[in-house]
Amino acid sequence: METRKVYVSGGSTYVISLPKKWVRKTDLKAGDSLVVTEQGSSLLIETSISEKKSATKEVRISQMMSSDALERMIIALYLVGYDTIRVRLDRKDHLPFRKSIRRMLDYLIGIEILEDTNDSMTLEIMIDYRRMTTMQILQRMYSINRSMLLDLCKALRTGDIGLAKDVMVREGEIDRLYFLVVRQLKSAVEYPQIAEKLGIERQRDCLGYRIAVKVLERIADHIEIIAKSYILLLDVQKGADLKDFIELNHRTVTIFEKSMNALFARDDAMAEKIFQELKEIKKVHSDILNELLQPGNIQSAILQKTMLDSMGRIASYSGDISEIAINMSAGTPGDAI
Repeated sequence: METRKVYVSGGSTYVISLPKKWVRKTDLKAGDSLVVTEQGSSLLIETSISEKKSATKEVRISQMMSSDALERMIIALYLVGYDTIRVRLDRKDHLPFRKSIRRMLDYLIGIEILEDTNDSMTLEIMIDYRRMTTMQILQRMYSINRSMLLDLCKALRTGDIGLAKDVMVREGEIDRLYFLVVRQLKSAVEYPQIAEKLGIERQRDCLGYRIAVKVLERIADHIEIIAKSYILLLDVQKGADLKDFIELNHRTVTIFEKSMNALFARDDAMAEKIFQELKEIKKVHSDILNELLQPGNIQSAILQKTMLDSMGRIASYSGDISEIAINMSAGTPGDAI
């Protein structure tokens, strides 16, 4: 930490000197512009984003234990903000690695193969931060999850296997949006200018958004588990009475909708009401579980319990979203300055 004295220039302009080490590191010259961002009682001084160089990373498959390890590495590099990923195919058995690289096009939004030669493949991440704000992505994830829950309820009621399978397919889109928003948030934490483009008014809100997006991703996982278990249940016991499950699913959708509305509005009063409803849902969950413990078709009971557990997790996640809404509505002492 360094201290700087404040000087007055021209009677009305306050001036401080910049640390020489930082000026040299950022290659600043006389006449260059800096971006100054006010953050409560602090000022953040940084070079313009247009002056920042594109980040490139090279990966050698000879250093990867498997093609799966390469996939995880590409995802990690995508999340931390690299713009170009060059993969050196320096192994004879490179075909599985090529397939893994191409598979990333389905997992990650904005990533394309820029170059494909016999000894390397280059991936370029082309994302415009102004095209979709963080809140818009959260709203999109919420909309997809909600539609999955509603269609799941319809599938439970009608026995529509095709609809249940379609619900499972939509989980992949949630994963793609999840990776995109995590990349956004990591950049927003580092660069206030990017946070502004993403519609994030306060960088500290990134933590709340980060937790919320993970919750939405986990909710989609549990919806997929319910749909998959239901399809298996139809093979084991076609005439299973799922009336209580359908009612519980309706209540789960309702509490999920309310929790997300509380988050979007940052309404702590709305969020507080959800915890009482959550207690009522847990009571219904317990009643259904007691019924499943009665003697009967063991395989059917196991599948139904799996469905029940996932519904319970979705309801609990709605409580987590409500907590985020309360935390984000509280503000900080610095907001009152």
